[in-house]
Amino acid sequence: MKTKVRLLFIGAAIFVIYVSYKILEPELLRYKNAYKSKWMSTEGQNANEAEPRTVATSNSSFNREMNGSEITKQQIIQTMIENYKPNFFYPLEESPWDIAAKWVEPRQIYPENAKELGAILKAMSQGTITSADFGQRGTQLKLTLLIDNAQKVVFKPAWYPRDYVVTGTPYSGRDRHNGEIAAFYLGSLLGLRRIPLVIGRRIHFEKEILPVSTSRLITTFFEKDGESCFYGRCRYCMGPEDGVCTTNGVIEGTLVLWMPSQFKLTLHKHPWSRTYREGVQAKWETDDHYCDKVKSSPYYSTGHRLLDIIDTCIFDYLIGNADRHHYETFEGYEDSMLIMLDNGKSFGNPDIDEFSILAPLYQCC
Repeated sequence: MKTKVRLLFIGAAIFVIYVSYKILEPELLRYKNAYKSKWMSTEGQNANEAEPRTVATSNSSFNREMNGSEITKQQIIQTMIENYKPNFFYPLEESPWDIAAKWVEPRQIYPENAKELGAILKAMSQGTITSADFGQRGTQLKLTLLIDNAQKVVFKPAWYPRDYVVTGTPYSGRDRHNGEIAAFYLGSLLGLRRIPLVIGRRIHFEKEILPVSTSRLITTFFEKDGESCFYGRCRYCMGPEDGVCTTNGVIEGTLVLWMPSQFKLTLHKHPWSRTYREGVQAKWETDDHYCDKVKSSPYYSTGHRLLDIIDTCIFDYLIGNADRHHYETFEGYEDSMLIMLDNGKSFGNPDIDEFSILAPLYQCC
């Protein structure tokens, strides 16, 4: 049995590496000639200017052959930075919220070449908060904010320092706000543009939240050790003992852009969800042929749905998210993607790779 698990793990790792390479391969080929010209032109420059080329050629182990041209590790990294680093100062010709809404399609939330992405993220992080209420759904504390009287966002507060390591079950602990941000950028790198736009923000509670809060949200405010706190409303929001507080009057967290109104979300129970009960296993944890039962369902016998679940489980494995108990699709679109919402239970413990997250992959493939 151990040998089988090792083989499955190795196969899954090879598959992930192959998929990642195939996603990046078109970009590498596209910029191959441009890079060759760029790096060759540095030969006549001074030593400081030529340093990148010196580093690139002195470490041949980082070089790889692609159609007769060498592409170095530094060049690959530079390509990714140029292609994926948001330009927060990109000039917008219309409302950032209108641009983001026009991007959304049944199979992606934003396009591959989204030049305006950085400017939209900047608008999320710097726009004026004009309304604040508690979020209605989910198990974790969150707020629903309105930016510039025009755009809804979800605010997920920070619970842990960035270097905090979560121990316990694969789904233990609260959401990691920085995990949401890292997951968004990783999804972009892998071509999985199914994650709503995400950015971090520090909010002055008394200046930005309190004046625009609804009366029902205000009833959950309290003070502790001279700091402003709130506990909102959610499944596990029982009172002040479950609240979150500011630090020097400021609360840090993550903003997630709301989907445009024409796209309604349908909630589905994930076929590989956990029981969340100690000592009680789900059917997929005891049945190696569980996928056959899943494929017999009309939801998964045709179309993209099962493949999207497998894509998502690979992504969740990379970010360490073992809490995908439900998922959403767009209502009325048979070819809708699986929308990869709620990635807060990610990057909790860098020393653990939870192999069971890959169950849809190794049971169905």
